[in-house]
Amino acid sequence: MPSLQEKIQEMLGGISTGSAMGLDLGSHSIKVCEVSGSRGKWRLDRFAMIPLSEAAIIEDEFQKPEEIVEAIQAGLRTAGIKSKNVALGLYGQNTMTKRMSVPDGTKEEIQDHIMWESEQYIPFGADESEVDFHIIGETEGGGKDTLVVAARTDLVERFQDLMKEAKLQVKVVDLNVLALANLFAETAVVANPEFDEGSILIDYGAQSIKIIIYRNGGPIFTKELPVGCSLITEEIQRQMSVSYEEAEDLKISQDENGNLPEEILAIIMSQLEGQISEIKKNLNFYISAGSTEQVKHCFIVGGGSRLGILKETLSRTLNMEVEHFNPFEYGLKCSSGALEDNADLISSVGCVAIGLGLRA
Repeated sequence: MPSLQEKIQEMLGGISTGSAMGLDLGSHSIKVCEVSGSRGKWRLDRFAMIPLSEAAIIEDEFQKPEEIVEAIQAGLRTAGIKSKNVALGLYGQNTMTKRMSVPDGTKEEIQDHIMWESEQYIPFGADESEVDFHIIGETEGGGKDTLVVAARTDLVERFQDLMKEAKLQVKVVDLNVLALANLFAETAVVANPEFDEGSILIDYGAQSIKIIIYRNGGPIFTKELPVGCSLITEEIQRQMSVSYEEAEDLKISQDENGNLPEEILAIIMSQLEGQISEIKKNLNFYISAGSTEQVKHCFIVGGGSRLGILKETLSRTLNMEVEHFNPFEYGLKCSSGALEDNADLISSVGCVAIGLGLRA
């Protein structure tokens, strides 16, 4: 059972040694970074974000591959990154994570058990997927607490082909939800172990909302919803008869008191309420599925988290306090004043890329 990383290494014919950048192929922009240090002492050395045009990436399909490759290369130049090795994140409906308990045994026996079980829980088919797992620890019954990861083979191949076009070599493969969970573990949980008792992370992106429930050393629930801030922009574009770029500006055009025009606010709220109800529905499903796990904290990240009303609306709907997850408040350092000056923006849009960079 080759891992995701081994599969791509096999396709590329091996990888070169050296540090790797974190690369987040978002539907709205490309984020690249380099990170150095160790647990509790991480430092962001380089970071760049390059915007993409509308519909360059739709879900996990590369509609404008030449533009995406150019954006990656522009990001490397802007950030001053020399490495050609990359820690790559996969995402979308063709990926899956599941935390499960398996009987103790050798690594081969655990693999066999997971592959047998995977036939039942991989929605896109185990035969057409690459499956990997990580042992988190031992269960109370003497088994193994494992995190199982799967991705469709054709998805892995699409990302691999794009990296070839960008003249990059894949050193590490991860899922974006796990990269975010890893950054949370390496910063927030280190700084405040109470977060390990149960925390929700919500990554509010352009085309998707990722939900992670983190507890006892890793994610115990992940879900990716095919909605996001681009739907808000498209609705503003439709109702106001403006271009997509003008709609993006209207979405964030606050006055000196931080208020939006009433007409724009009404459009945003109508979209937000529907999307947040989907978040609540999935959290309720997790709770009603027989879980006794409790969550005490909720954090938001992603470009959508910069919408001023999101935090308040989420807090009211979920009936719990919601905070912005800012890794710089939990020990992540910046290597330059320029990065420090942009720390708020980076903490919103760059957490997945930074989480991937930690794996390098």
